[in-house]
Amino acid sequence: MSQPIRRLLIANRGEIACRIARTARQLGIATVAVYTDVDRDALHMQVCDEALFLGHEGHGSPYLDIATVVQAAVRAGVDAVHPGYGFLSERAEFAEAVLQAGLTWVGPPPTAMRAVGRKDAAKRLARSLGVPVVPGVEAPDGPGQLHQLAELGRNLPLPLLIKAAGGGGGRGMRVVRDAGDLLQQLELASREAKSAFGDGALLLEHFVERGRHIEVQILGDQHGHLLQLGERECSIQRRHQKILEESPSPRVDADLRARLGEAALTIGRGVGYVGAGTVEFLLDDATGAFFFLEVNARLQVEHPVTELVTGLDLVALQLAVAQGQTLPLAQADLAQAQPALRGHAIEVRLCAEDPSSDFAPQAGPVHRWRPPGGEGVRVDHGLKPNDHVPLHYDAMVAKVVAWAPNRETAIARLQRALADLQLWGVTHNRDYLQAILASAAFRRGDFDTRFVALHPPAPVPVPSDAHLLAAALVRHGPGLRRRLRSNPWRPDATLLVAAQDAAGTPAAVFLQPGASGRFTYAIDRAPDRMLARVPPLTGHLRWDASHGVATPQQGAWTIDFELEDRREYLTGLLAGDEVFVQHRDGALVHLIEQSLLPQARAVEAPPGSVVAPSAAVITQVWAQVGQGVAADDPLVAMEAMKMMTVIRAPTAGTVLGVFAQVGDAVAAGTPLVEIGEPQP
Repeated sequence: MSQPIRRLLIANRGEIACRIARTARQLGIATVAVYTDVDRDALHMQVCDEALFLGHEGHGSPYLDIATVVQAAVRAGVDAVHPGYGFLSERAEFAEAVLQAGLTWVGPPPTAMRAVGRKDAAKRLARSLGVPVVPGVEAPDGPGQLHQLAELGRNLPLPLLIKAAGGGGGRGMRVVRDAGDLLQQLELASREAKSAFGDGALLLEHFVERGRHIEVQILGDQHGHLLQLGERECSIQRRHQKILEESPSPRVDADLRARLGEAALTIGRGVGYVGAGTVEFLLDDATGAFFFLEVNARLQVEHPVTELVTGLDLVALQLAVAQGQTLPLAQADLAQAQPALRGHAIEVRLCAEDPSSDFAPQAGPVHRWRPPGGEGVRVDHGLKPNDHVPLHYDAMVAKVVAWAPNRETAIARLQRALADLQLWGVTHNRDYLQAILASAAFRRGDFDTRFVALHPPAPVPVPSDAHLLAAALVRHGPGLRRRLRSNPWRPDATLLVAAQDAAGTPAAVFLQPGASGRFTYAIDRAPDRMLARVPPLTGHLRWDASHGVATPQQGAWTIDFELEDRREYLTGLLAGDEVFVQHRDGALVHLIEQSLLPQARAVEAPPGSVVAPSAAVITQVWAQVGQGVAADDPLVAMEAMKMMTVIRAPTAGTVLGVFAQVGDAVAAGTPLVEIGEPQP
């Protein structure tokens, strides 16, 4: 029997730290949070009983420093450490360090973690247990392994998938359709994997074009009992990272479900698995064959959908198992309970990213955060109403989950929840998530891992008249009549431009007051900057400024007005020269008010400068002043929210200046390296 857990250190941050703390509090367990200089005001510190400072962010996060985290746990006098997911959660060395410090590890044994921690070793294990794997080859040991792997790969049918052996999350993963590109892609993937995991080893697999990503939740105790809790469908991904998960899978029938579950249990038994884990499979949608992919030896991001369809609290069970308790149910009990509990659950990941710019990571302020509610809706998050999303961590800021007795109702509930959700400030993917839920292919359950490629994000929509008028009303508020009274012969004009097109042409909103809250208006979407031309004010609007309008100190404005022959309900917020307006159907626009004078042009980088394509942290610098470089040579590596980008020389030349150092946080457009003419 392990020691009781009375104090728990949560070696993580954000929504998962808040979620673990919630269950721990319900169990009467005190929680200790950890944080960095970037996280000083984060929500996870507030929901825990104590918080310990780990250090400053730079190249190598303190959250990834095993010695620092274990020392914090000892200093805090905790009984146990829960790693959450990401960071150190799948590092057997971390589990061993926790155990060596005399603390309880809330996770699988280090031996099991080592057995499945590398994809190549896990595939060999699966083969030995008779579980099918995707045809492929692993990198041989010794020098020249990439060249050898390329030669071995030529015997596999195209296309090929390169995967990092030592980690996941899409890093080091590349699809190769031309055998002539294989060696170059292997070199790039190995470099990326080395930077991300400290291990550049790779493996090659045949790429299944119509593959579905199906995973099975397993849960074991220290007494040899092992459960499988059903499957999750995780096929909708961007950059090989999931953005929507559901349980059960619309593709899996009872027979396939049983076979997947038994294969997952075979893997779990084969390594003596204890705690919560996930066995991942690739399902060939064309043939129905499935193949083992890997084991995630930790709690998964998408665990809430399993909790909602089983009625179990996986974190509570993790903590019980870590204390040596026996699982409170057997597989037969779960099967008997499923008809009453199962239903359907869908989770979407709300991420700080710009889908219209290839899902580029975003960082920035949170001016307003209002999570949705309602029957069957759950939101796991780590946000505060006024917050800031940093660029150092994962792009996901919240998970919105809906449960219902059937899939159709679950989709409808999730659509309503996303429409009600308000996250204003940092750019995010909510609109694309809504588009996924509305698509005919998703609603039919007819999709695979190609979904995002086949259904790319739509261009950012042009702000509607209702949004523009509401923005003008929010901009001036109840003082609008006083403002207009100063020049009653000319309508008030507000210039507004979409934030994602700040260099574009603004729309001019003209308002002229009448009696009893009535206004005439016009919207000119191609105005001259000095507004010498005023279009005919043929539109009609009625708005009572004293009705339904909150003060800025109380939060967002509520705008309720009659536009022509229909009633419009919107909410808005003014933040400096930025205006955020959201319709009750969920449509959100982010506008910037511009002056009548031409906008000053931003200072351009010197000719030959290579600039940062997005906000990120510099993780590696290869360029040196005076160095000669060829076109496509790597200059700088930068990382934002688990996405690594290698900045390469656009042309051959000589490095004249290097303006970035490892650990620097840079904004989009920041000059990194200056390249001049090649030296003679």
